[in-house]
Amino acid sequence: MASSSAYEDVRAAIAEKGSDARVEVNQRALIDKILARYASTGAVYRELLQNSNDAEATIAEIIITTSSSAPNSSSNGGESNGSGKYLKEEVTQVIYRNNGHPFRAQDWARLRKIAEGNPDESKVGAFGVGAYTMFSICEEPLVVSGKRGEEEAMFFFWKGDALWTKTGMAPKGILNMSTSLQNEKDVNNWTSFILPSRDPYPLPDLVEFGQFLTASLTFTQCLSNIRVYVNQTLQMNIQKTILESRVIATPKASSWWKNDGAVTYSSSGMFTLGKAEQLTQTSVLMGVSLRKNLSPTSEMETSVVKARYASALVKTKIPQDIEKRMIRVTKKNPPKELTVQIFLDAADSHDQDDSSKPKTDSKVLSAVKKNRQSRAVQITDSFAPTAGSGRIFIGFRTSQTTGLGIHLAAPLMPTVEREAIDFVDPALRVFNMELLEVAGILMRLALEHEMGRLGIMWDEGKEERDKWKAKQEEQQKLNKSLKTTGVEGARNNDQSKPGNQSASDNDSTTIQSSLFSFASFMARGVKNTLVEAIKAVPVFCEDDETTELLNPTDERPLSLEERDAVILMRAYCPRVSTPDSLVGQCLAKGFGRCLSSLSPPVLTMSGVVRGVDARLCHHGMEAFRIPNVVRRVMLENAREYHTVIATCPILSMHDMIETMKSQVLSEQELIRLLKWWPKICRMDQSFGRYGSALKEVIRFESSLIGGQETVAKNITRATADPRSIQVINLDSILYYTSNKLLQELPLPDTAITRVLQNAVGLRNLEDKSFSQWFVPLPFDMWASFISSHPCLTEAKFSDDKLRIQVLAALSKHYDELGSATGKRRFINLLPVKTLFLPIEIDDGMDTPQCRNPSDIYLSSSDLSAFEGLGKFEKVSVELSKEGVSDDFLLALGVRKTISMDFLFLHLDTLQWNSNPKSLICYLMNAELSQEDFHKLRCTKYLPAKDDQVALYSPIELYLPNEELKMFPFVRFLQWPEVESMTTVQRSFLINKLGMRVDPPLSGIMTYLQAESAKTNASRDEASFVLALRYLAQKLGPKGIYEKEYEQYRGVKFLPCIRQNLETGEVVRERQSPSACFYNPSALIMGFSVLDPDLDTVTIATRTKCLKDPPATLLLKRLIQLVHISQNKLSNLEQKKARKDEKDSLTTTILTLFEGVFLYLSSRTSEFDKSSVAVLAKTAFIPCKSREQVVFCLPSQVFFKGDGTDSLAESLFKEVEYNTFLSLAGVKAEPTVHELFDLMIQKPDEVLDTLGEAKYKTLLRRIASDPPFKQVTKEIRECAFLLGYLVMDEEISDDNDGVNIQKAQYVLARADDIYIVDNSFLRRQFSMLVSPMEQQLEDFYHLVGSRYVSEVVRKEYIVDGRNRRDTTLTKQFANRISERRPLVLSPFVSSRPLVPNAVKLLSDDYLEIIEVDDHSIHAKYMFDRSSKSIPTTCCAKSTSSRKTLIFITPSFDWFDVGTAIGSLILKRCQLEDAFFLSSILEASLDTLRHRGFPVDRVLRPGNV
Repeated sequence: MASSSAYEDVRAAIAEKGSDARVEVNQRALIDKILARYASTGAVYRELLQNSNDAEATIAEIIITTSSSAPNSSSNGGESNGSGKYLKEEVTQVIYRNNGHPFRAQDWARLRKIAEGNPDESKVGAFGVGAYTMFSICEEPLVVSGKRGEEEAMFFFWKGDALWTKTGMAPKGILNMSTSLQNEKDVNNWTSFILPSRDPYPLPDLVEFGQFLTASLTFTQCLSNIRVYVNQTLQMNIQKTILESRVIATPKASSWWKNDGAVTYSSSGMFTLGKAEQLTQTSVLMGVSLRKNLSPTSEMETSVVKARYASALVKTKIPQDIEKRMIRVTKKNPPKELTVQIFLDAADSHDQDDSSKPKTDSKVLSAVKKNRQSRAVQITDSFAPTAGSGRIFIGFRTSQTTGLGIHLAAPLMPTVEREAIDFVDPALRVFNMELLEVAGILMRLALEHEMGRLGIMWDEGKEERDKWKAKQEEQQKLNKSLKTTGVEGARNNDQSKPGNQSASDNDSTTIQSSLFSFASFMARGVKNTLVEAIKAVPVFCEDDETTELLNPTDERPLSLEERDAVILMRAYCPRVSTPDSLVGQCLAKGFGRCLSSLSPPVLTMSGVVRGVDARLCHHGMEAFRIPNVVRRVMLENAREYHTVIATCPILSMHDMIETMKSQVLSEQELIRLLKWWPKICRMDQSFGRYGSALKEVIRFESSLIGGQETVAKNITRATADPRSIQVINLDSILYYTSNKLLQELPLPDTAITRVLQNAVGLRNLEDKSFSQWFVPLPFDMWASFISSHPCLTEAKFSDDKLRIQVLAALSKHYDELGSATGKRRFINLLPVKTLFLPIEIDDGMDTPQCRNPSDIYLSSSDLSAFEGLGKFEKVSVELSKEGVSDDFLLALGVRKTISMDFLFLHLDTLQWNSNPKSLICYLMNAELSQEDFHKLRCTKYLPAKDDQVALYSPIELYLPNEELKMFPFVRFLQWPEVESMTTVQRSFLINKLGMRVDPPLSGIMTYLQAESAKTNASRDEASFVLALRYLAQKLGPKGIYEKEYEQYRGVKFLPCIRQNLETGEVVRERQSPSACFYNPSALIMGFSVLDPDLDTVTIATRTKCLKDPPATLLLKRLIQLVHISQNKLSNLEQKKARKDEKDSLTTTILTLFEGVFLYLSSRTSEFDKSSVAVLAKTAFIPCKSREQVVFCLPSQVFFKGDGTDSLAESLFKEVEYNTFLSLAGVKAEPTVHELFDLMIQKPDEVLDTLGEAKYKTLLRRIASDPPFKQVTKEIRECAFLLGYLVMDEEISDDNDGVNIQKAQYVLARADDIYIVDNSFLRRQFSMLVSPMEQQLEDFYHLVGSRYVSEVVRKEYIVDGRNRRDTTLTKQFANRISERRPLVLSPFVSSRPLVPNAVKLLSDDYLEIIEVDDHSIHAKYMFDRSSKSIPTTCCAKSTSSRKTLIFITPSFDWFDVGTAIGSLILKRCQLEDAFFLSSILEASLDTLRHRGFPVDRVLRPGNV
């Protein structure tokens, strides 16, 4: 990389000896390329108009000269050639002039210079290239300027590609066009631009040209009048007139507005809005006059619009670095203060009310009204932007949109062609973004102020709205009245009245311009009309009523305030700004920062509120007077503003509930709500969960006139007597009436009144959405209510008719009941003890009377048989005429026959107490009431068998049955033995009189328990067995005692046998069903089992005895058996019993547990692993060891194998295979881990048991799969490894010289045993070595044994004279250098090398030294022993990191291989030394013959 002074050096050299040359500019190409940047048409006029405004001109004139060419069927209004076609007008010259300040000397100078902008920071021009747009239509422009009569002139001309100018005084009067333009009084000093056409071009469409010029006047400060002449005739005149300008004040009267906290500065503080009085609003009038065609005699059309602007003075505080950059780019200082303007509105003056019309000529306005679609109107109509199409004005309109319906004028820094904002330059980007942000702040403040003004106007217009609403209500009543009387046409007559038009005839109206806001320009946006009123939008698949409930009709037209608010809100509905979206983002940022904690305001039916406090209409909830609700018509006209900008939430059930807490509904509103609720729940099921909360807060007014609600009479809240109005909580209304029997009868206060129910509709009340509100009035509840009503309790004569109607309704309901229980429950609700049943009127009665039901008889009862015994009253026959049934009357207690008391008085006379058969037959044929049967069941009037003294009630006796004779507590009914009892009689005695058939279970269990407590001698065993069988017969799934038997499972009444665990004796006993079992195999474990002499299966299953004890109980009993057996063995040892006694007990225990395990194996499927897990730590398996019984853990016992010799048989105890023991953890053979654990714990015992050969076999098994993840301290320090001490003795056997080795083995720690990797070193010293097997050697090394080569230390001693650079050393060095690649190559050996092996054998670090023979000795050391052996070669390292190799004249290559191997290999073994010596000693041909890749290693490039 070149040094930093290279630039200065080269430049200094060229500056001293180089030649100068000026940079040339192709001016024609430069101007053409500048003009190419101007994308919009009419750029020359825009630039000239901008320069005129900068020159403070008030008038600009465009004088076009044309020539007629070939005829064209369409034209802008040219002259006709007599053939019906128009001549095509082509522009040959344009003169543009303005009455601004004449050119000064500096202005002429700047005109001659390209890119010499206006240095005045208050002017828009910055780049000095705008004037050159003249070259877009003219080849050589001419400019004339100066005081009248003293004009100077400059014309441009070309010399090749260079542009030249000539300047001089213009001839006097040559450009005075006042006479030709018919303006004799003209005294202006004109600056003129004469532009002959380079190529004639078509005359522009004057409507489009006028729209362009009108837009150009939008934000001009000085320029206010533009005149367009064609061939000396005034064709178009555009005049902008300022009407008024005033300060926009904060609306103090608006309670919702707070002006504190508003942010009025940009993010970095570069721009700040001025004082409040510097926020102004200006009204202007834009008038356009345009001829109908180009004919000088054609009529002028005129259109006028009114426009308003909001403007603010902005203070600047630009950082120095940005200011410096801007000055360099724009060649002018940034402004200290600037003005930001917002285009507010534009509307046709003829759309306004008379009061707001401008003072213009009435003839002009009349002409405008006649032709709304004139060409002048087309120009004024384009004055305002559509939604999202507002433009950025930098002096004049650019192609950049604001994304809103708002024009923005601000001194932003544009690109060269002034069509877009400059966001490329870093400094200009910051300047523009900050200024746009302040513009957004101004937009927000203007919105807040205008909405505040509308809020005040809204409050002031409340009286007018109330009048309209009252008039509408009156008209609706009239229409309803006329409709009911059949009168037609009233509605048509009403529609003809002004101001009362229906929505269908006036769905929309053109937006008016009386709005005092800054957004009326949206009037001709996407939606040019306002929806005046909202009709009910049809709901799919629903009727008209549902449609109106969910979308209430809102016929009130928009008020002036509402129209203004709609237009204002539409202007703030954003779109993406184009072509650069950053503009819209910056405006939005300022808009949001201005009042970040406040949402934008909206106009609601309650006034102006914040968006978050307003509510949008939702499914008809707005009809219930909820505050701050936006009218649906307002929402439809500005939906995006409400939902996106102001983020108004929709109405929710929470809002409705809160509103209902503070409101009282009228009856009509309540009816609407009750009709609306099922509709809305059907549309949105989520509403249903608010049902209960809504009902709790609803209150409504109920007007009572003569006891009837006003709903039926259309009596409103205003006409009803306040004293007759009561407020009712809807939560107190629980029922509606769906039973037709109750239509004309009194209802309780908790039921909806009949009139209200008819208005709402039964179908609506039956909807499932009201399931939490109302339920059908239960007839039983109504019966309870009517039972306390005066018509039944007071027995007044005036209530006689109502009383009979009530009894008829009660009777019909009773007859409809299906079950006897239901009928009985219903009768209990009625006042059966009250005098409420009317009786027949006798001759002596004057008025109807009522009696208690139990004191009278049916009107159809035949009581002739009992005449003379008393007076019998009957019910009135009017009841039967009204449909009251005899069954209902009988249920009330009315009698059909005489009472049972009368019969009981004659029992002795009729002799029914000794033979009850005749009495039973009479009772079976009589019609008796429930009360009669109750007396018959409880009265003692029947005899018992074998009892001549006492009488018993039917419920105390049993029907005769031989199966029950064994129970002493059973009394049988006395019945003639010669006659049998019929089935009908049995049924009557059982079902009607309550006579018993089966004894109670409590009696049976008491009997069995008492018999079980007796001794065997005193117990009646036969009766006991019969009673037990009877009990078993009546138990079971369908037994009569099944439900109540469970409480007796703990009673000891079952005969059982049990084996005593201590003595082994079998005993008999009584046990409860929960404590005994019926599997006789359980007897071996000491459990009680059912006596096998009984039918055990039947009795056990019926009495719910278990077959076997549960698994948990079996395990507990097993542990208990182990403890008992251990105690017996312990007691026998303490007693020092004889051997035969010990043998007998041993046999007994082993036999017992063999049977126990056999029984438990049959129950294996019932045990789970968690319950058996306890046995894994319990010694419960008896094993015979040294003639004794020892209890072992499952892990200590294994199953017997197939008889082959195994390690388990030698080391562990074995038992016969058993599934239960297998589940408990007994395995077929020990695992390696278990064998290893035993070896670690008892290595000497295992060695004694197995012997050396099997012990080594066990070591091999462990070494093949080590049962541990890491070597622990316990493993390292345990002496469990076989170590061999080798004793070498040379014994000549047949002179063969064979070495016979003998070894002794011992157990030792791993650290005390060494692995033989060098037999030479091992022979030098006496040491314990591992078995010479690769698998065992690896295992020994794993657990801590070291290699012999690691523990035997070696050092070399060199004596005698050292000789360097001898013939031998050179030859040796050459051999090492030649064979070095082979020695170090991975293709030759895979032994790991030391990291610096290559460096150690390099020529720079290796030095060969020759010494005398026998001068080198190798000293080997182990522990405290050492041996010295002569050698021929060794290697040493020096302090200078060199490697010295010593050799003797008669060196051995094996010694050389050993020396080099120990130098470059991490561990050099004996075979490594042989391998290296062969590589060094053999010739290359020999190595090739042996297969070494000599050529590949030594000469890889030649292979």
